[in-house]
Amino acid sequence: MKQVIYLYAQLPEQIDFVTMGRLSVDNGVGQFVYAPDYQHHWVPDEIHYPLRKAPYTITTNDGIPGFVMDIMPDAWGQAVLKRIYAHNKDSAWTDLDFLIQAQNADRFGNLCVGEIRRVTQKATTENFRPFIHLNEFLDFSDAIRDGEAIQRMQLALAQTTSLGGARPKITLYDQHKLYLAKPKDRDDIVNIPRLEFLCLQFAQQKGLNVAGHSLQTITHRNMPKDVLILDRFDREYDEQSGQFKRYPMMSGLTLLDASWKSIDHSRWSYPLMANEMIRKGLALEDIHELYKRMIFNAMIGNNDDHPKNHAFIYKKGRWHLAPLYDVVPNVEFKPSTLSMQIGKQGNVINKENILSMSEQFLLERQQAEHILQEMRDWREELQQVYKAMLTQHDFEFAKRAMSLF
Repeated sequence: MKQVIYLYAQLPEQIDFVTMGRLSVDNGVGQFVYAPDYQHHWVPDEIHYPLRKAPYTITTNDGIPGFVMDIMPDAWGQAVLKRIYAHNKDSAWTDLDFLIQAQNADRFGNLCVGEIRRVTQKATTENFRPFIHLNEFLDFSDAIRDGEAIQRMQLALAQTTSLGGARPKITLYDQHKLYLAKPKDRDDIVNIPRLEFLCLQFAQQKGLNVAGHSLQTITHRNMPKDVLILDRFDREYDEQSGQFKRYPMMSGLTLLDASWKSIDHSRWSYPLMANEMIRKGLALEDIHELYKRMIFNAMIGNNDDHPKNHAFIYKKGRWHLAPLYDVVPNVEFKPSTLSMQIGKQGNVINKENILSMSEQFLLERQQAEHILQEMRDWREELQQVYKAMLTQHDFEFAKRAMSLF
């Protein structure tokens, strides 16, 4: 069955949206074409989809271009949508179904979708939940886990973000700022929000570029519950228009032109990502930062470092490595590998592999060895942070995840 959607873009430094192009998908093969009157210098992926009149044919990822995959509802959002429309839909869900039914307001980056060529006010309306309603969200996520029927449609639709993962999350609004709230899930074996907060806080203290973050403990059903709060760094409030500017974003998956819906992960690679960053003209400090993030993920045992958990943001006319986010140690078992290739030994975590392709990050061997040794020395300090801020139970799990390369 052929389906068609239109893509709208809020161009850099502008507020109004324009129709950028059309995507049609038929039996897993996609065709994307820019709108005839779209003549702007900015495009979502100038390497793989430069501006041209002829259409592009897409045979990977079920016909979905990478920059469109980036705005797809994540696993939690898709689960919520299926529950919302459980009684109204009698056919299998497609990617375009998920794109059409999800809200545009809090998608990753500056793209929106619609079913008609003309940009409508409804398609780009901003309707965020106030931060003070966080408890309502916690009630809702518990109800979803319990299999209860959805009672509050707008609250449900506010949870169809494309910001990654299967955990409950919601974008909330407070005083002209947007935040992503990630609460402790009832299935967590440790306090994941607190653990992730400690990892982000530690990384920031050590000089990495980290998303704004805080940890809030609220009372929910007479029990304390931790919620990780992340700044939405792809949004900035515009006083003149009373709306948000949306910065263009790109996932690491799109930068790598890699496959998500396939067992072929050959392009899931830190050295390849560094090469693509060079090709795209990113600053040297960003490329060195990627190397440090790779080591940090290995150190804490975060093997959920897949390309969608890396991002790039377009500001002031060029692409930059986006702030660090989604860094959670694997507490199920001690990881011996990462999701992405590290070096010549693939994704295996060890000193030799970390150093083996350091030249791809524009580092001299001596520089790379110095960075690695410095970061190895962080481990004992991070363990002390864990011990001071986690329960003994959670500390043991977090400590076990750490690698001693």
